[in-house]
Amino acid sequence: VFAPIGGFRAVSQAFLSLAKENGVKIEFNAAVTGVSDTGVYCKKAHSSDKSPETKGSAEDTFVEADLVIINADVPYAAKSLISSSDAPVKTKLTEKIDWDDSYDYSSGVIAFHWSVDKRLDGLNTHNVFLSAKNRSDAEQSWNALRRDAKQRPIKDQAFSFENMDPFNFYVHRAPQTDPTASPDDCDSIMVLVPTDVLVREDANAKLPKAIAIEKYKAQFSDDFIDTVKKSVLTRLSVIESLAGLKNHILDEVVDTPASYADMYNLGAGATFGLSHGFGQLSLTRPSAAFFEKSHKNIMCVGASSRPGNGVPLVLIGAKSVAQMAIERLK
Repeated sequence: VFAPIGGFRAVSQAFLSLAKENGVKIEFNAAVTGVSDTGVYCKKAHSSDKSPETKGSAEDTFVEADLVIINADVPYAAKSLISSSDAPVKTKLTEKIDWDDSYDYSSGVIAFHWSVDKRLDGLNTHNVFLSAKNRSDAEQSWNALRRDAKQRPIKDQAFSFENMDPFNFYVHRAPQTDPTASPDDCDSIMVLVPTDVLVREDANAKLPKAIAIEKYKAQFSDDFIDTVKKSVLTRLSVIESLAGLKNHILDEVVDTPASYADMYNLGAGATFGLSHGFGQLSLTRPSAAFFEKSHKNIMCVGASSRPGNGVPLVLIGAKSVAQMAIERLK
């Protein structure tokens, strides 16, 4: 296993450098609000303009294209980006967050990113904490992920962190393989706790994205997140070097399905995209030409399209789509 020095951000930075070397023009501070067969609608922020009139404002822009490749999550793109030809321009230039909730999604996660003031040598690079005292605990530990067809928790299998119900989580300790991830006498870890995804609300689909995201964030309250944190710290305290870890946390960043939906345009805030059930596997998963029936010049790529989620599969899919795009444009 090879771990990139500098984390996966270093991988994206490497792709950025390679793209620039090959003459690719990249627009930053531009939010894509709509996609059509002829190009992309977006709002370009006036980040470099210091005048009071335009500071913080955005310019409505349409960028013509012979072919559009969407790497935002497919269920999100289907509801939030794909524009019909007769849709009002104002609609195409409104940033929103919505998704197709008819799919089965992978788990959501609450992620704790902790910088600590001591070494955590009791951890390896990858650490999985499973509840497996007995068969009952092992089965109950997955209740946090069991949902009905509308992605809502199943009532008779309600899960509670407050009651210390069995649950599973993962811890990544980057400094074990990447010395740049923390100072020599400190450490940094990421804790991923599987949880529900966002429950789609019809009313939020009509709101500007920023307002809708705030409403979705309320599905994971501060009190709930604090309870999850306490539960994780309690479980970690059985490792001698992690006892009293709370007192050594210097900095904390917390992500939920809502923040992942906000940052990465993920349907339902599902970190790993669509699940890999039989109905969404291989040929039954959205293809690169998923939108082809209504939009001949739009292709898609990413974790919710073929061949599937996870870094290796996504990169395989990206290479395949790039090759198809080259053939299309010849």
